[in-house]
Formats: sequence, C-alpha cells, structure tokens
Amino acid sequence: MENKSKGFTLVELMLAVAVIGILAAIAYPSYQNYIIKTKRANMMADMQNMAGQIESKKMMLGGYANIPTAPIISSANPESSELYNVVIAPLTDQWVITATPNASGQMKNDGNLQLHADGRKCRAGRCGTGDEWRE
Repeated sequence: MENKSKGFTLVELMLAVAVIGILAAIAYPSYQNYIIKTKRANMMADMQNMAGQIESKKMMLGGYANIPTAPIISSANPESSELYNVVIAPLTDQWVITATPNASGQMKNDGNLQLHADGRKCRAGRCGTGDEWRE
C-alpha cells in the first residue's frame, strides 16, 4: 500500500513565508521612500503654480502690494494642504513660498520646501535652480 500525500510540508510552507517576509522587508522601505518623493514633488508643483499666480496677479494689479495671498495658498492640492503649511512672505519682488511639513504628518521629517522669486528651489536648507530639492 502506497500512501502518497499531496500538498506542502510544513518546512516548505515556512520557507515560502520566510522568502515573502524578506522580500517585503526590502520592498516596503523603498515604497515608502517613493511615496514621500512623490508627495514632495506634488507640493513643489503646487508651489510653482502659486508662483505663477503671484506673477500673474502682479501684472494685473501693477505690483505685489495688493495681492491677496490666502486665495493663492488655498489653490494648492488638498492632499498637499494636509501635509504642509504654506506661507508666502514677504510679498515683494523677493518673495519666498515656504512649505513647512505638518508635525504629525507623513512628511514631518522631510524638511521645509522653499521656492524663491529668482527660481531657486530649496529643501532642508539645500538650494539650487535644478533638482536639488528632489534628493
């Protein structure tokens, strides 16, 4: 009498679970890093849109003095607004848009983002006109 059992042994099953666990341990941090970079890029895109609005309103109003900042700030993507607090100051020809991560949000350790009137982009004090803010 032959009794061939079909299925997996406990050892095979534990080996498969271990392999899946190792892959998950490697993939999850990379995925989290990707999500943070994407949200940072979305906020910077919102800041660039705000900069365009500032310059457009400057052309219509003849200067920076009478530009209301609240509607410009509220034009940001709602997800970005949940992750960052945005301030535009001073509203002169040397304006700076600063996005500070909310203390309890996913971006809390990412550092401030800044977009300057002259085109410089900064993150956590590192500035440039290229993609320095992405790193």
